[in-house]
Amino acid sequence: MNRRSLVLAAAMLLPAASLMAQDRPTGVLDLLNSTSVGANRFVERATIADSFAAQSGEMLLAKSTHPQIRQFAQDTTNAHNAMAAELRAMPEATTRLPSAGDGPMLAKLERLRGLDGDELNRWYVQMQVEAYKETVMLFDSYAQNGEVPALKAFAVKHQPAIRNFLQRAEALQAPPA
Repeated sequence: MNRRSLVLAAAMLLPAASLMAQDRPTGVLDLLNSTSVGANRFVERATIADSFAAQSGEMLLAKSTHPQIRQFAQDTTNAHNAMAAELRAMPEATTRLPSAGDGPMLAKLERLRGLDGDELNRWYVQMQVEAYKETVMLFDSYAQNGEVPALKAFAVKHQPAIRNFLQRAEALQAPPA
C-alpha cells in the first residue's frame, strides 16, 4: 500500500473512530486512565458517590452494632449529604444533569440490603474502600484539570475529606483470612 492510500484510509477511519468513542460508555476504568474529567462527568460521578455513601451508610446504621463502623457510616453519611446539598446549590452544577445512581451502585446497595452482622460490616467496609478509591481519583483529576472554576474549587475543598474517608475505610478492613 502506498503512502497516499494509507493517508486516505486513515482519513476515512477518523470519523468512524470518533463515533465509536462517543458511543462507548465512560466507566470507572476510563476515569482511572484519564488525566482529565469533564465538568458533566465530574458532577455526575460526584453525585453518585454522595448518594452511594449516604444510602449505604444509612443501611449500615439501621443494622450494624459495630461501634467503629457505625461511627464511620455516620460521619460519611453526614459529610456526603452536606456535599450533595452544596453541589446542588451551585449554578455550575445544576446546569448539568447529575445522576442519583447507576447500575453498579444500585447492585452494591441491593447486596448490602440482604446482609446482616459481620457479613454486612465486612462488605460495607470493602465497598467503601472501593468507592473511595474511585472518588479520590475523580476529585484529584478534577482538582488538577477541571475547566469550571467553581467545580474545581469544590473538588479542591473536599479532596482532604475524601482522602481521609478512604484512609479510615482501609483501617477498618479486616485482615485477609
